Formats: sequence, structure tokens, C-alpha cells
Amino acid sequence: MNGKGVLVIAASFGALILVGVCVGLIVYFTAPEDTDALPCTVPIDDADRYDCYPEPGADQEKCEARGCCWRATVNDDKAPWCYYPEIYGYEVIREAKKSSLGYSVNLQWIEGIPYRYEHGVDRAIDKLSVEFEMQTDSRLRVKISALNEERFEVPIVLPEVTTKAENPLYDITYTDSPFSFQVQRKDTGTVIFDSSVGGLTFSNQFLQLSTKLPSNNVYGFGEHNHRQYRHNLDWKTWAIFTRDVAPVDEWNLYGAQPLHMCVENDSNAHAVLLMNSNAMDIVLQPAPGLTYRTIGGVLDFYIFLGPTPEDIVRQYTLEFTGTPMMPPYWSLGFQVSRWGYKSLDEVKGIVEDMRKHNVPQDVQYADIDYMDNYRDFTIDQEHWSGLGDFFEELHSYGQYGIIIKDPGISNTENVEYAPYETGKVMNVWINDTDGITPLEGEVWPGKVHYPDFTNPRTETWWTHHCLDFHNNVSFDALWIDMNEPSSFIPGSTTGCKDNSLNYPPYLPNILGGFMYDKTLCMDAVSHWGLQYDVHSLYGHSMSIASYQTMKTIFPTKRSMVLTRSQFVGTGHYAGHWLGDNQSFWEQIPWSIVGMLEYGLFGFPYIGADICGFWYNTTEEMCQRWHQLGAFYPFARNHNGDGMIPQHPTVWREPVIDNIRDILNHRYRLLPFLYTLFFDAYTKGSTVVRPFLHEFPGDVTCQSLDRQFLWGPSFMIAPVMEEGKTSVDVYFPNDRWYDYYTGEEIVETQRGTYVNVYAPIDFIPLYVRGGYIIATQQPNTTTTTSRQNPFGLIVALGSDTEDNAEGAMFWDDGESRDTIDNGIYTLVSFSATKSYVNIVVTHTGYEGELVSLHWDDLSVYGLQDRPTEVLADGFPVSFEYDDDLKVLTVVDMGLVDITKDHSISWS
Repeated sequence: MNGKGVLVIAASFGALILVGVCVGLIVYFTAPEDTDALPCTVPIDDADRYDCYPEPGADQEKCEARGCCWRATVNDDKAPWCYYPEIYGYEVIREAKKSSLGYSVNLQWIEGIPYRYEHGVDRAIDKLSVEFEMQTDSRLRVKISALNEERFEVPIVLPEVTTKAENPLYDITYTDSPFSFQVQRKDTGTVIFDSSVGGLTFSNQFLQLSTKLPSNNVYGFGEHNHRQYRHNLDWKTWAIFTRDVAPVDEWNLYGAQPLHMCVENDSNAHAVLLMNSNAMDIVLQPAPGLTYRTIGGVLDFYIFLGPTPEDIVRQYTLEFTGTPMMPPYWSLGFQVSRWGYKSLDEVKGIVEDMRKHNVPQDVQYADIDYMDNYRDFTIDQEHWSGLGDFFEELHSYGQYGIIIKDPGISNTENVEYAPYETGKVMNVWINDTDGITPLEGEVWPGKVHYPDFTNPRTETWWTHHCLDFHNNVSFDALWIDMNEPSSFIPGSTTGCKDNSLNYPPYLPNILGGFMYDKTLCMDAVSHWGLQYDVHSLYGHSMSIASYQTMKTIFPTKRSMVLTRSQFVGTGHYAGHWLGDNQSFWEQIPWSIVGMLEYGLFGFPYIGADICGFWYNTTEEMCQRWHQLGAFYPFARNHNGDGMIPQHPTVWREPVIDNIRDILNHRYRLLPFLYTLFFDAYTKGSTVVRPFLHEFPGDVTCQSLDRQFLWGPSFMIAPVMEEGKTSVDVYFPNDRWYDYYTGEEIVETQRGTYVNVYAPIDFIPLYVRGGYIIATQQPNTTTTTSRQNPFGLIVALGSDTEDNAEGAMFWDDGESRDTIDNGIYTLVSFSATKSYVNIVVTHTGYEGELVSLHWDDLSVYGLQDRPTEVLADGFPVSFEYDDDLKVLTVVDMGLVDITKDHSISWS
């Protein structure tokens, strides 16, 4: 039998301790187990079996040929019959070697264990290097790669780390044979990563590692249409590989986000990222356990220690992938779009109808309909002539226009088309397997070539044509689509070669049944490498190029990029929408799950197509969806070609009135929402927030995903079922107030579900005690609403003084780098049961703020009727509701937002 050696890594390499030693490292050896039991004779619970033969057609002969165990399940039909034995994988062949950030060990395949694949099917890699880097106190890197062999690694820019963490929150141990490693939280002793369950495999096109999970509370991984925020661990396999397909079933979708968060049983949280862009399977099982199974690259793990969920997001974005995009203020306004407008006149009519009904609208989109034969950088002169003038008209109303751009460039010969001609000269295309001939696919324009956005020349080419088009049509932002990349034919117009890239020995559980279904051949060549490796990076690279393009077109203004496909870190450059959803009721709650997940992934600017994209909506569904969609950070009504119109003013007057009303509430709250984006940019916090992040120890909140928060303090609890006029709302243990009236939820209802009456024209909204929310009188555009008076909602808290606090960030809403350059004003609010203080903590922007004033004030939860209210020492009129315990002041007249103010009462 094999002996086991366990290496315990101290936080410091200071001392040399001679107990089987490596400089400053302590090695403890355990004696070999005195047993004659064979690896497959020891009983193992069904839930603890890690699948050794996930491919179809498993049988005992095939299983045992891999050196694995074959046994019928006992009571779980979903568990595998073929599973890994205790002894499998690699063993340490060199004692730990110190590095500047930690240490490394070398491994070799254990002699006598069969390789996963026969010779000629895949190349086994016998020797590995494992590097442990203690990058920060809260971030650990564990990289498993081939020893002395170059392999593809994701080429995105990450922070350079030169100094080892001094006080890490984690300890690392490893076992030498079979090799496994464990990461333990220092303060609690919780093991947050443990690969001792076996199955470590590293061949050229099959890499696998499994870990025990410390709890069942697992969140993340994407992009998928998850039905719930907390994962179902009942033997679920989720493939990650970017794909153009509607979010209908449990398919791999547009993005690749191999990140998950786990909330441990004591409410601490950690997250793990596998930095790998190859196609992969993520397997969750009830042990609880997790298996990573990818078909290329290296196993490059980053582990984030939190310990709170909000800490996780900060560590992942602010300290690692980059600050989330700071959107322009206008992009928080309501937006209208569709694919299938027949002409510019139709669009003009809708915009005019929105104005006629005083329904707020900031942005109008132009989908591919505006193009000539769906070719980028062209205009259909028969139906869309005057698009540039229309966008200028939008600007005159304080509104904005956004156009779509797809990556596929028509390559029709003998047709004058500058983007194709210049692209050919500059050699910007993804090439076929020879590395020379441009690969030809097919999308909306017909036959196309695909720009290689990983090539620096392509960014120059892209920027040139976007800038040239902007000279004629002054669009304000770019919407980029079809960038998985998508092709309507498999691979290319000439097919794909029969090789191991297009037909790898292991096929992850991706939609379509083969690698190049609805995309490019995997042996196509780009600047960063083969499509096999970089396919899922296409949307990321196009987002970066488009971000840089917008900086060229708008050197002083903050524009925006909205992308469908994305990868780790894309949220620094672009926002994301949840794709081509459907007008079905079940899609409405699924959109909340998607938003919560993308908040975790570092995309605070997120939303779904309001009323659905595919199929015909109904009036009731669209009304309820607008109620929810008014609280998507990215709020856009968008639908598909051939579907009935669904913009707000197409419905009956009572519905229009309700949509107008709820959008006015959104616009009233925009100062608060904009401040949350400032917090996301400067603190790495979430905008749309799961209750789990605020109440991680509340068992109900761990699975709560049919209601959500803006920041820590504003609850949205929509009705999302047909015909329903009430909704069960969960109130965690804190003070909560009705947003509309200020009525407090009674103390006995805290920590319980309450059935709330919600007729067709009503969405329940609540404010959490202890917080102050800045408001502004709404108007039909952000341009006009920004000129209106401000207000405050004060929701008194639970401590003895009923304290509450909040803040408001303000700049000109569109200039670039205002935060980095300090060109903004930051206002802090504090309140007790006797006063509200408004204190300006940073004044770098004045603008309209000097002439604007604090006008209305609502104080929720004030138990005693005031006899007098003073605003900056002067008496003002007020109202107090003895039943609701709400103080209301409607005309404080505190002029100049850049100055300190106070309101007090006796």
C-alpha cells in the first residue's frame, strides 16, 4: 500500500525545522494504513461518488480499464456506477520549493494506474507543477500545469503580485500520495477547498479536479438559465462554453463565468474562480461536492476568502478583475427597443407617443433593421434615411440613441463595402486552420468574415469605421451582439476538419452535440490562439475593443458598451443584458436569478428584456414585467421581429398610467441608484443585491430569489404570476417600512413571510430601517429630472437612538473619469429620532447643484409627534401621521446641495 505524507504550510518561511524538511516548511508523515482492503472493496455512499466515466456507454469493462470502481448504486439512481477509487492520480516527486509568493511542488502520475485514454486518443501528461501563491491576505492562487511544457493560459490582464501575503486568512496543506490539497480558513478551521476526493487528471484534452464543499449553499457559474439562485446539488452538470441560444433550458449560454461563491455553515463566504476559457463541465453533487472538468489549458484557481459575500465581490472586482463600469447617468433612464421596426417613421411615432403620454424615456435603440442588408456601418436609405437627423433630434430633447453592431462583416466581392476592403488590407480576420485564409461563416448579411478582436490591428480598424459612422449618425453608445461568436452554419462554409480540436476525446455537456455547432471551427486561428482555446473570449475581446473605440469617439464623455457575450472581467468594460428571453411568466423570476448572479460576476449594469423578446406578451404580463423591470439597473423594453408591439404606450390607458407611475418612482430614486454605482466603482459592492449578502446567517435568505434589494436598504418584491393579486414577502429580522406610505412592518412579522395585497397596478416596495435614501422629483428624461429639487427618505433604525445614515454621489452624469479625478460632490446623511444632518464630505463638482435645493423630507418610524420642525434653524410647515408614525416636510427650501444643512424637531 502507498504511504501518505501530509505537508502543513506555515504562514511564514522564517524557521528551518528539521522534520523531513524544506526550507521553513513542516512535513508530517503518517504511517501506511495497515489494511489489505482493495481500493474498490471499501463501501462508499452514493453521494460521495465522483464520476469516472461521465461519457455515454459506461460499463464495467470500460470503467475498470480506467482504474476506477464499478458498483451499483444503493439508493440514488442519479449517482454514478463508475467512480474514482481512493488511490488515483498523481504523487509528489519533489519536496516543496520556496518561491517569492509561496511554494511549488512537482507531481508525477502514480505508477500502475491506467491512463484515462488509450494511446492515440489523448496524450497523458505524466508530470505536473503545482504552484501555491499567497497573493493577498484574502486571495490564494493554486495553479496546476504541465511541468516544462507550454500550454494555453487565459491572456487577460490581472494585477501583478510581487509580495507574499503577510497575514493570510488561510492555511494550505497537501497530501503527497495520491496528491491532494486543502485550504482551511484560519479563524474557524473550516476547510473550504479539499481535493482529497480523488480524480485529479491532466491530459492534453482532459483536465479534471474535484473538491468537497463545506456546505450546500453554492451560487454562481454562468452563463445559464438557472431556475434558482442557490444551486441544486442533485447531480447537476452545467456546461460553460459561449453559445448563441435563447435562455430557455439548462443550456450553455452567451457568457463564460467559471466563478462560484459558497456560504459556509457558519455564514462566512468564500469564492473560487477557475481561470480557464476552454469548454468545461461543472458538476455539482449532493456530497456536497464539485467537479471541474475542462478540455484544455491549465487548472488555474483563485480562491477568495471574503469572509462576507460583499467582501467577495470587492475582492473579485476591485482587487482582481477591475472596477465595474461606471455608467453615464442617462443610461439609468428607461430605454425602448425592438428588432423588427419597419422604418424610421415607425420609431419616430413610438418616441412621439411616449412623449405625448409623458412616459419617461431616455434612450431609443436601432437594431439591425436600420442597416442596408444587415451590413455593419451602412444605412437602409429606403426605410431609414434620416437616422442621423433623428438622433440629433433625440439629443435636442435630452434623449439618447444607441445602435447595434454585430461582428460578422459581409465579404461579398464586387460590392463596394469599405469595412470589408480595409479589413482585407489590414488582415484583421480570424483565419482558417492554415493561419492565412480568412474563415468564412454566415450570419445576418450572408457570408461573412469575423474580425479578430484579439489582434491590436483590429481595434484600429473597428475604431476607424465606428468613428466614420458616428460622423453621420451621432450614436451615444454601442450595443454589440452575436459575439459568442455566432454562425448560422456549423464551423465554416467549407466545413471543419476531422481532428481532435473539432472532435475532442471528451465533449462537455454543451448544446448541439459538437464543438462548432452554431459557431466557428475550433482549429481556426486568431492572434491569441486557436478557437479551441479562445472561443469563449471573443465577446470579451470585442468588448475591450469597443470600449477603447468609445473612448476615441468620446474622449471626454462617458459612453457605454452593452455586450451579450462576456468572460471574467468583461464587466470592467461593458454592461450585459440577459439575452433573448421569452414572453412567458416563468421567465420573469428567472431574470432576478440572472441579475443576482451577474452582480456576483462583477456586472452591476444588468437587466433582462422587459416583457420578453420571443413570443407575444400579454397586457397583464407586460404590466407586471414593467413593474419589476423598473428596478433592473439596465431597464429596457425590447422584443423580437414578428412579435406584437409591447412598448408602454401600446396598451390601454390604465396600463399606460401604471407604467408611467412606476417609471416615475424609478426616476425619483435615480440619485440613490447612481450612488450605488459609485459604491460599486469605488468599493466593489453590488447594486442589485441578494438578501443573502445582508443576512447571510438567515437560512431563508440563503435561498431567497423572488425578491431582491437595491444596495443594502431598498426591497423590491414583485408579483410574477398570472392572475395573482398578492405576493408572499419575506422580511428579515430588521425594521422595514412601506416605501409608499412609511407604515412600519410590525415587529412580530420580522423573520417571516407576509402575504401582501398587490393588485394589478401595484408592486410592493420597502425601505430598511437604519438607512437614508436620496430622491429627486422625476421628469420624463434624466436631463430634465436632474434639474429638479432633491428629497430624503429617512427610515429610522433599530438602535436606542433610531439612527439612520446614507449618502449621495453626484457629478455631471457624463464626463469621463470624474471619480478618479475628484470632479464630483459626495453628501453624507445621518439621522436620529430628533434630527437629520446633511454634510458635504467632498466638493469637486458644483454645476446645477448650487441652484438646486433639498425640498421634501419623509421620516419613517418617528414615534412622537413633533411640535416644531426647523430647517437650517427656520421653522417650516410639516405633517405628522399619528397612525403611521411618519413625519413629512414638503417645502424645506434648503438651497445649494454643495452646502451643509440640518433639519431638527422638538
